[in-house]
Amino acid sequence: MADSQELTDYYTNYYEKEHYESVDYKNLILNHFSRISVLKEAEIKKEARFLKKLETGSKFLDVGCGLGLGLAYANQHNCELFATEFDTGALNFVKQHFPVETFQGDIWEAKYPENYFDFIHISHVIEHVLDPKAYISEMKRILKPGGHLAIGTPNMSSNLYRFHRWSRLLSMDIPDVIDGLEHTFIFPKKLLKEICEEQGLKAIDHYTHNFGEKFSNLIRYKMPLKKKLNRLVQNAFQVNQWIVCIK
Repeated sequence: MADSQELTDYYTNYYEKEHYESVDYKNLILNHFSRISVLKEAEIKKEARFLKKLETGSKFLDVGCGLGLGLAYANQHNCELFATEFDTGALNFVKQHFPVETFQGDIWEAKYPENYFDFIHISHVIEHVLDPKAYISEMKRILKPGGHLAIGTPNMSSNLYRFHRWSRLLSMDIPDVIDGLEHTFIFPKKLLKEICEEQGLKAIDHYTHNFGEKFSNLIRYKMPLKKKLNRLVQNAFQVNQWIVCIK
């Protein structure tokens, strides 16, 4: 398992890595920014179900914000924006596009006040951290009473992940996730809910969804055919999940 320094090194210039360059990820995100900028709040909540409880003007924290897709949605709600991220390039990118207060590093290093945020969003980050329970506990600490935490992560309960895991085991290979990215933990749906409840949070919505890859994008990606097929297959399975909790 990677230690904190190894994780820091790995996520430096993360969005310049070959995997993201091959899908022209920054331009994909910029296209999303343009599209989201004209959406009304009701349209956003229909598109991004995990944000249904987000209210206008909320203190919004995006943990491991990446290139800021969560921030784009929250900005349309006129939220007060905050973000943490390891990657300097990603932080510079989001600051170019949003009025956001950023912190480079891990969430507990930011030392946010207790009961501070109305809404915390963490998308495809919890599976990378060294101690998910401690992470969720810290997010609960800085969340206001009645505030909401939305966690997006791969769904190990998906039939596709189960098949992939068993096929790797039968071939005497160490199982990994179907996209080949390095993850520290992958959560079955039931386990993720149990961990959140152990930390004193109440789950109010929990659902799965597919990869959401557009075929038109897939065709123009600069990646081997095998990887394109992997991404296409994931569209047919509920490979991701979102859980929304209230404190």
